Amino acid sequence: MAPTAADRSGTPAIPLSAYAHLLTIYIVWGGAYLAVKICISGPAAITVPQLQSTRMWGAALLIGAVALARTRRVPHLTRRDIALCTATGLLMWVGGNGLATLASRHATSSFIVMAMGAIPLWSCLLELVIARTLPARRVVLGLVLGLAGLFLVVAPTLIGTGAAIIEPGYAGLTVVLLIGAGMSWSLGTIVQRPLMKRMRPEWAATLQLLTAALVLSVVAAGEHAPLPDMPSTRQWLAFGFLIVFASVIGLTSYIRVIGAFSPVIASTFAYVNPIIGVLLGWILLGEEIAPVSLLGLGIVLASIAIVLSGRR
Repeated sequence: MAPTAADRSGTPAIPLSAYAHLLTIYIVWGGAYLAVKICISGPAAITVPQLQSTRMWGAALLIGAVALARTRRVPHLTRRDIALCTATGLLMWVGGNGLATLASRHATSSFIVMAMGAIPLWSCLLELVIARTLPARRVVLGLVLGLAGLFLVVAPTLIGTGAAIIEPGYAGLTVVLLIGAGMSWSLGTIVQRPLMKRMRPEWAATLQLLTAALVLSVVAAGEHAPLPDMPSTRQWLAFGFLIVFASVIGLTSYIRVIGAFSPVIASTFAYVNPIIGVLLGWILLGEEIAPVSLLGLGIVLASIAIVLSGRR
């Protein structure tokens, strides 16, 4: 039998299932903030802490069950492991995802997913600050272009022409929340890198989600909000999507993707998620999108391509 191209090059062929996992994170993470918007804007009045704490508990238990089924044992944890899981769980799921969900209270899902599409740029900027290194010209160009694009994304709200995008009176707060969310998630992903070398990603994700669930449960209890009425069928479906698909299946697929593809390919979800999120918000919720925001989104995506082009 003649050798395949993969055999001749010495590089193992990427299995078809890996491409399925890549497609999965494109779709499920692209629709995550649409599901959030449906949950918190339905007939049942669900607060953000109630939604997030319940979601984190459900996701932690499910992904923990998956991790136990695969490894058949609970890992031995050092104090450093626990500290890293706690810190990254707070940064990514309370700070990053939590602030973005809070911003969803007053903004369209399309706007949220466009703003969060700048996460790779925040990650690159934070890495440069932490490493105290001078960036290459390509990186400087990408960062400047990306920040300019992000400004165009949020411009309609800052100049008072985005009433259909963000509730009047909440533009400044929403932009601050989204910048904080992007930077917090980015910092969490940087901090967790040593953790990924010390323990299986499934167990790390379980402990991170458990940390977030505990903290958010305290916040939910502290707000003294009444329990919501029976959610609508649409809200139940959106909530199930957040737990099963956006959290468990999305995280599991991403673990498979980073193991099968180069970092550049694995990072392409940053290009695709905003596009899918914008399309879903427009099709399913009829959300309006300012042309200048779409122009900004295109510039952000181009800047991410520039920043990632030199990575392997």
